[in-house]
Amino acid sequence: MSLTEYQYRGGFPQLSFGPSLSPAVKRLIAATIICFIVQNIGGGVVDRTFALVPALAVPHLYLWQFTTYIFLHANLIHLLFNMFVLWMFGPDVEGVLGTRRFTYFYFFCGIGAGLCSVLFYPPYAFIMGASGAIFGLMVAFAMLFPERVVTLLLFFVLPVNMKAKHLVLIFAGIELLLVISNVRGDFVAHFAHLGGALFGYLYMGWWGRGWGRFGVRGSRRWKLRNVTEDNDSVDRSERVDRILDKVSSHGMPSLTEEEKAILRQASKRSF
Repeated sequence: MSLTEYQYRGGFPQLSFGPSLSPAVKRLIAATIICFIVQNIGGGVVDRTFALVPALAVPHLYLWQFTTYIFLHANLIHLLFNMFVLWMFGPDVEGVLGTRRFTYFYFFCGIGAGLCSVLFYPPYAFIMGASGAIFGLMVAFAMLFPERVVTLLLFFVLPVNMKAKHLVLIFAGIELLLVISNVRGDFVAHFAHLGGALFGYLYMGWWGRGWGRFGVRGSRRWKLRNVTEDNDSVDRSERVDRILDKVSSHGMPSLTEEEKAILRQASKRSF
């Protein structure tokens, strides 16, 4: 099963090329590709030093591994899939969270996935890849844009359309089944994937203060309207609500520069 196309509802063209790259997404993709090249040049030395090895990360305080492992990948397919999902889903999530907060979120999910890996995998396992952070990103996208339609190529042949919230539930369910069935020999860190998804949900729940409220309008509106009770705050919140409605229906590219500025200011006030 592979992601092949990302579709916006409303006025934005439904093209398989995906959205334009946002600042944090662009930097993360560039850094990951550079690290992959260095990894292949340096070989085992890079893996032993910067991949997440439970026996080294905690007992010997190789704490940097909890972040550096995110930028290493086992092979080209592993790299391309993770960067593809980051490219497709990252810009919209960054558009709502803001560049700085999105970067925190990405590492929060990646580090959370690493902690889960340390708890559940053998001491000398080599854990690498952005998949934990990517699963957290997919959860965030589904919480912000639950009705957005994504097209899958089932078995790389059959196109299937489904909403973002259903997509994430299916992927999480598959990972959970693989953990329960105790699959051996597939060399995939399923606990890291589930851990990244969990930390993504925790972050978004904290950020929006709206546990269980899928959709950008519900959780974000709740938070903005509880900052203060004065009339200016209420008016500002209502204006932000209208902008967020527009984002939910048509995507970030539909916003004017003024609307983007208002959304950025509201985001700064809320954190």
